[in-house]
Amino acid sequence: MRIISVLKKAWQMLLNYKALWLFGAALSLVSVNIIYPIAWLGDDDAKPWTTIKITETMNIKIPGVDMTIDLTAPEGVRIITPYTVGWPSFSEMAEELNREMSLNPWPLLIEVLAILTGLILLGTLLRYVVETALIRMVDETYQTGKHLTPREGLHRGWSRRAWRLFLLDFSLGLLAAIGSTVVFGLAVAPVLMSIGSHTAFIIASGIGTLGLLALAFCLSLVAALVLSFVLQPIRRACVLEDQNLWASIRQGVRLVRRHFKEVGQLWLAWMGVRLLWALGGTVVVILLAPVLFVTFLLGGVLGGIPTVVIAIAAQVFTGGVTPWVMGALVGLPIFILVMFSPVFFVSGLVEIFKSCIWTLAYRDLKAVELSARAPVLQMQQASYEPGD
Repeated sequence: MRIISVLKKAWQMLLNYKALWLFGAALSLVSVNIIYPIAWLGDDDAKPWTTIKITETMNIKIPGVDMTIDLTAPEGVRIITPYTVGWPSFSEMAEELNREMSLNPWPLLIEVLAILTGLILLGTLLRYVVETALIRMVDETYQTGKHLTPREGLHRGWSRRAWRLFLLDFSLGLLAAIGSTVVFGLAVAPVLMSIGSHTAFIIASGIGTLGLLALAFCLSLVAALVLSFVLQPIRRACVLEDQNLWASIRQGVRLVRRHFKEVGQLWLAWMGVRLLWALGGTVVVILLAPVLFVTFLLGGVLGGIPTVVIAIAAQVFTGGVTPWVMGALVGLPIFILVMFSPVFFVSGLVEIFKSCIWTLAYRDLKAVELSARAPVLQMQQASYEPGD
């Protein structure tokens, strides 16, 4: 397998196979490889951020007001700003908002939970159906030369193979989470066991724990690199060979082991593409600025219609500004989707290129194995005599 040839074929398929563009844009919408708006880039300290504290070690930062929403507080929800510690509990916050703005937070909380749940389920379903469709469309075109329509591609994606691909990712992610928990748990075990002991022993245990944590981090990094190295062939085996999870893992690992050099070169090439994409993301967003202005206006219209409709309907059972906030919670995702649709489209081209190079490389490596196995099969057939 020649890496340059695979990259050229993937590039040509990206340019000529227009049915893939829709699937690529959808995949970029539910993946982590999209370009972020310029406001999210640059120096974190130069911009106000809203930090949502989910656990003691897990925080989510989004652009917004300089504040922290602590979900781990014993009293419930605590809002912390640079100037004062906000409401000690969600109930007090609800009372304050109700007094100041006639805002009932409980319908909003229920709506947010329903929207988040729906988006997570829909996004997960969309991701694996679209990704399966991309892999199978590229593979079928590689073998037959025929370009499938979006409807035919969707039919390829809506299959048990998408479910198996989800199970594969879920199983590997679960194993990785368990492994990380065990490794880091063993690393902090010495200092936990030293609690209540002599001070010198506690200090020694703390130093040892720091060393073990560094070792655990290095092991996790190596494991992540190894997983990223073998994951794409495993996922292709799962989708293209229509095999169970264990058979897919075994075949993917075997393919990597037999063609380690070729897979390694392709992996490095893809990492280079990802690096160039990360560096050029800001430039792409700047070039898209005129288009984004148009989609901004269109998103305002398309997002404003459901906002008004839901606000009017919600006034039947609640008052104040609550109906309008409820409407905005539905209109805002539509506004964001429409406004950044050009960004999703361009990001989808990268997703298509990634799917193409790995699918084409997988088929090329399988063809090499079959051609190398053909003489052996011919010799076995020639030496076969009836009656033996």
